[in-house]
Amino acid sequence: MKKLIITLLCAFALVACSSEEGTDSESANENNEEETNSESNGEKSSETEGSASVQFRNVEMNIQESTIRVSGEAKAMDNTFFYKFEQGDSVIVKETAVDLEKNDQGWGSFQLELELTQKVRDAQVMPVITLYDKKEDGTMVNKNYLPVDLRNLQNQQ
Repeated sequence: MKKLIITLLCAFALVACSSEEGTDSESANENNEEETNSESNGEKSSETEGSASVQFRNVEMNIQESTIRVSGEAKAMDNTFFYKFEQGDSVIVKETAVDLEKNDQGWGSFQLELELTQKVRDAQVMPVITLYDKKEDGTMVNKNYLPVDLRNLQNQQ
């Protein structure tokens, strides 16, 4: 008889604990739904206010002789994104802004042409092009790294 009472008390305790956890997760789900609804009504949360962002698609890189051509499409909040070209600690092209002309879907095409010097070709470190946007305080966001593989180019010389 004692075993039956202990078993029932344990079962009751488990049911009570799991129903309390369910209440917490239900209220958390309600809070998430409220946040989602307020954002979909055009209200911005404090996390998204003043933030910068950029998206890239269809990015292609072609290397011919002494020129690197990077083309693609970008969608930026302020119609501008930035790029820089570095090799290790050396800056080959300092930060440069690229202005976009948006189409109906908000995407703008871009094309970059970068000079490939003999010094860059001869270095042991792979050069990297970084595409990104910046917040108002200058912090880089949405960084996209494009390594420039020069191994095949060196074999063509």
